[in-house]
Amino acid sequence: MAVTAAVPVNGSMLISSASASRVEVRSVWAHNLDQEFALIRSALPFHPFVALDTEYPGVVLTSKNPYCTLTVPQRYDLIRANVDVLSIVQVGLTLSDAAGNLPCFLYNDGTFVRYVWEFNFCDFDIDRDRYAPSSVELLKAHGIDFQKNKAWGIDSHRFAMHLVASGLLCLGQFSVVSWVTFQGAYDFAFLVKMLTGGNKLPQSLHEFLGLVRFFFGERVFDVKHLSKHCHGLYGGLERVASAVQVERALGCRHQSGSDSLLTWQVFFQIASRVNPELINRPEHIGALFGLELIP
Repeated sequence: MAVTAAVPVNGSMLISSASASRVEVRSVWAHNLDQEFALIRSALPFHPFVALDTEYPGVVLTSKNPYCTLTVPQRYDLIRANVDVLSIVQVGLTLSDAAGNLPCFLYNDGTFVRYVWEFNFCDFDIDRDRYAPSSVELLKAHGIDFQKNKAWGIDSHRFAMHLVASGLLCLGQFSVVSWVTFQGAYDFAFLVKMLTGGNKLPQSLHEFLGLVRFFFGERVFDVKHLSKHCHGLYGGLERVASAVQVERALGCRHQSGSDSLLTWQVFFQIASRVNPELINRPEHIGALFGLELIP
């Protein structure tokens, strides 16, 4: 079995292996947040690609005009208005190296299990906060227990503190970390909201994109944006995954850990096989689908 890296963690090992037997979600709550970020910090030097997905209680504010007819600033205004009044439910993170290897845990019996992370938050209160009923019912149908989140979930302020200390962020400095999302404007908007203390998002799109660059660096890739420039790739994450012959490795859609992994797998296929030169073109680096600015 080829092992590319190994780091001792509390008497065990966090490693990268292309031939691990299975993938599991590490479910993170308030009680194990410190432990899981310690694992992430150990994995990050060997796995500098981070795929991100968020789950939130739907969109509660809409435009009178079809979304496709809105200008880019109008689209941002709509995203900002929604994120300002909504609370996060889940964040999924998948770490990988450039060869597509995920962090793995080595059990005492010699079994390797690859991992992704799924963070569950207590911020959203279904009895108090705004939400889209259809979206909440969809999340329930896919396994999210809102009462459990409320009782045992992570406070987003505490998550943000760990995120700052983790090495995942750029914070205005040079960073080797690359971030990957699918239609990621909402994903980054929620993280920016958390990282700025829960404050409202900036009024201007330029200021928002500046914060995205400050926190996450220059190497941000939106798979939905990249798909526009690949023949035959269009639609949602499931359809694009099918087109590049990627199968969901675990879980189901609308679970942030599973969706972050599928996002990474699709990106890896585009970057390594479908259209490798795309990720080196300046116009695609940092471009978020729907918020692309024309120079």
